[in-house]
Amino acid sequence: MEGSQLSIYSDWQDIYKSKLKSIDEAMELIQEGDLVCLSILAPGALTSGLQKRAASLGRVDLRTLAPREVVLFGPDGPKGEKEIELFIGDSVRPAHDTKTATYLPNTFMLGMKAFDAGREEARMPDVYLTPCSPPNEKGYVHFGPHQWTRRAYIRRCKKSVAVVDPEMMPVHGDVWVHVSEITAFVEGAIPSVDMEVMARRIETETPPENRERMRRIFSLVLPEQVAIVQDVFPTMAPGILEQAFGIGEVDPEAQGIADNLRGLIRDGDTIQIGVGQPSQLMVRAGAFDERKHLGIHTELGAPGLGKLWYRGIADGSRKTIHKDHAVAVAWSGCDGEDMRIIRDNPYFNLFDPDYLLHPALMSQNHNMTSINSAIAVDLLGQIASECRFGGHMVNGTGGQPDTHISAALSKGGRAITVLRSTALEGTISKIVARHEAGTLVTIPRYLADTIVTEYGVARLLDKNHRQRAEELISIAHPDFRGELRAQARELWGELGI
Repeated sequence: MEGSQLSIYSDWQDIYKSKLKSIDEAMELIQEGDLVCLSILAPGALTSGLQKRAASLGRVDLRTLAPREVVLFGPDGPKGEKEIELFIGDSVRPAHDTKTATYLPNTFMLGMKAFDAGREEARMPDVYLTPCSPPNEKGYVHFGPHQWTRRAYIRRCKKSVAVVDPEMMPVHGDVWVHVSEITAFVEGAIPSVDMEVMARRIETETPPENRERMRRIFSLVLPEQVAIVQDVFPTMAPGILEQAFGIGEVDPEAQGIADNLRGLIRDGDTIQIGVGQPSQLMVRAGAFDERKHLGIHTELGAPGLGKLWYRGIADGSRKTIHKDHAVAVAWSGCDGEDMRIIRDNPYFNLFDPDYLLHPALMSQNHNMTSINSAIAVDLLGQIASECRFGGHMVNGTGGQPDTHISAALSKGGRAITVLRSTALEGTISKIVARHEAGTLVTIPRYLADTIVTEYGVARLLDKNHRQRAEELISIAHPDFRGELRAQARELWGELGI
């Protein structure tokens, strides 16, 4: 190791101290016209600091993944382009609906490719804003259980601001960044969560109609989970929190889907579970309870995922790559009990998504089994997971294309899509003859594999258009099968030839 490199590692405390700034000082790194990327699940100090700095400049562009910072998308937010990457989510969907924001159709597998390849069209953010852990004894920080793209962006952006979270949950994997790689650190901006105070805030700030539900949510979460949203926790919609913290109820339709899914899971499979509904509920609904030697290679967590290891169901012993470890890009989506299991547990490892979710790597797992949700599937097998009513975006791609393709390419793999058969209290079929004009197709028909509803399993691989229509009609809600069959005959001729 050369002398200059050696000094960086031996003198890291001095380097760290020289980078300590107040939040206002750190935000001065943002300049007129910069593209600023705000981390997923950013602490309130970063949001307010960015908003204040942007107000003093003429234009600041914003990029963020799964945003919940409504204020940044309102009239007092930055005066520039606002782009949402990968996930839209409930909080700022109105901003997308009103065209205040736009969507960046990245995938995890290709999200960094243009920049890494030196393409002239690539636009890496000028400044990246994120929370991080305190430095360890060697001068390295990590980004906690919600790593996502935090480390990947830190390594590529010209400037970065990291707010130090003294209670960030310890994690394992390829998670570390040296303090010399970050431009500025801010200490003291993330207060510890006082759970007694938060309980009192629920009683005074939560709308009365949500209070009982919020009490239940609060009884099931950890302080570090509340810390992510502590400024707005009492006033957030209970449904958003239940999904984020993995404590939603398993409804009868989801239970039926899990019962049908159970027969597709084999001992030794490596599984990926998506965050959407109903895929997120499959572990809690018992879809994997009868299996053994499962592996976990996933984008993020799901309620009960940690407990699969604890119960001896997912030991990773038959995995092809990252054997004997569960790997993900974030443990977001796990419930509080899972987080207690994962905390500082070397079995559970995190990696950057452009590495871990790339099909060139993920498909190396034999029997890779992806389980993702959909909003609608047409009778050709075209899977729409992002929009409804002819192009009205509900969410983004997330990691579904990456993980679905990986499972499709895997030796012995299966790409499974799960969905309830109806929506809007049974008035609309989610199996449709044709998607409405403008619908965004997330998975094209030639990559469709296995579709599961509460009414059964449709196997589409190696089936022609008429055969696919028959398979999908058989798992549609009975109230809609006659209409679907008539539409299918009109489109593709008599079925069952």
